[in-house]
Amino acid sequence: MAEENSNKRIARNTILLYTRSLINLVIGLYTSRLTLDALGIADYGIYNVVGSLVALFGLFNGSLNTAISRFITYELGRNNNQRLNKVFSSSLSILFIFALVIFILGETVGLWAINCRMVFPADRMNAVNWVYQISLMTFLVSLLNVAYTATLAAYENFRVLATVEILLTGVKVICVILLYYVPMDRLIYFAGYSFLLTLASSGFYVFYCMRHYPICRYRAILDKPFLKEMGAFYSWNLFGSIAWLLKGSGINVVINLFFGVLINAAQAVASQVSAGVTALMGSFSSAMQPQITKSYAAGDYEHMWKLVFNGTRYSFFLLAVFILPLCFNIDFILSLWLKEIPEYTNIFVILFLANVLAESYSTYLITVLLATGKIAFYQASVGTILLLNVPLSYLAFQWGYPPVSFLVVSIVLTFAASALRLFLLKKRFSFSITLFLRSVFLKTLLTILLVSALNFMLLNLRSLLPYGNILVLLFSCLISMGGIYILGLNPEERRIVIVQAKKYLHR
Repeated sequence: MAEENSNKRIARNTILLYTRSLINLVIGLYTSRLTLDALGIADYGIYNVVGSLVALFGLFNGSLNTAISRFITYELGRNNNQRLNKVFSSSLSILFIFALVIFILGETVGLWAINCRMVFPADRMNAVNWVYQISLMTFLVSLLNVAYTATLAAYENFRVLATVEILLTGVKVICVILLYYVPMDRLIYFAGYSFLLTLASSGFYVFYCMRHYPICRYRAILDKPFLKEMGAFYSWNLFGSIAWLLKGSGINVVINLFFGVLINAAQAVASQVSAGVTALMGSFSSAMQPQITKSYAAGDYEHMWKLVFNGTRYSFFLLAVFILPLCFNIDFILSLWLKEIPEYTNIFVILFLANVLAESYSTYLITVLLATGKIAFYQASVGTILLLNVPLSYLAFQWGYPPVSFLVVSIVLTFAASALRLFLLKKRFSFSITLFLRSVFLKTLLTILLVSALNFMLLNLRSLLPYGNILVLLFSCLISMGGIYILGLNPEERRIVIVQAKKYLHR
């Protein structure tokens, strides 16, 4: 019964998070066009440059979120209510310290960089400084809010998280439209409303958590054993985050050195598509990860591995449903989206999405490794593999290989990192690599190859059908969904899909 309730909760949270991601993706693309038009290219560029400087501190934010969520989820899995408040209070104390340090750095080093090293139009320096200060305050508010959003994730209360984010997205559309009519400096207004929305959502999360979760009643404590444990976990997790950041950002510089800004533009477009699809994968994994961590903490390894194996298959197939039609109709879709398509954009998108599929094999393996708390060797070794992307791509370009070779390198390194994670899990647990390869990797790979073959045959009908591009895209979606449903799922899983579909249609 407990497992059934767990599965229902995962399914409900997945739907909520998928809905949130899809809404944010669609509205985000729309509002970015409105914002660019309302601000103009110069002011839009200023906001992104200033925001990027502040966003460098966001690296700490994401790692802290992962660390705090892990420790709270772990204690929930152990039903250790006495320690939960200590963990939360110590986490919030750490966030206060981080916020103070970042504020000092921001008002000294950051302010110096803005005014003495970065190049802005002289007549916009007043607006630049206003935007910088507002952006810094926005970041500090969001940093202090990490403990509360991590608590909601640990308790699997994704309904609140998804609802607030969807409401914020709707309000943002209204605020962006008002850009055309505000009597004040539009750039300062744009930064100001972003701060107010962050402040409002953070205030709501604090109020909600304090009202519903007793652990969120803050006490000014800093538990030394916890501080030492979290410090080690956070430091190594931060190293992994930096490696991941350099893997993506470093390659932009290398591409620019060899091929120039036109290939950078193609890479940027492909990255945007990849980021949107990756957000969908994050929706499903966010719903599963707390259950995996709690199962590990409770010592229920059988349930944990069941979640890992099934979750990996489901994530892969849910991604494939979007990725296959996109890849087989990439030229048509790009022509609908972009007026001018940079060279290599289509193949970049396809290979980026192939890399996303490859990364989906590791999502829940990472969750288990993080759940153990012993991540030093894992982050050091996997981070080193990820960092190889830049020098190996540089060598490939130096030896005359085409621009797409950096993505081939990236895919190879993704599989190498996955293999290392499997090896580390085998050493730490009685984990069968052979079983994972047979029941997850081969099953998903064979399914995707067969469905891809059907999609490839469909392409030959494009020129024979009226409105061929639209019909082929539609049939490609149906073939991908139907093929994965028939070939990728077992009879019991197909029955559950039918039951859930009937339930939602009846509603």
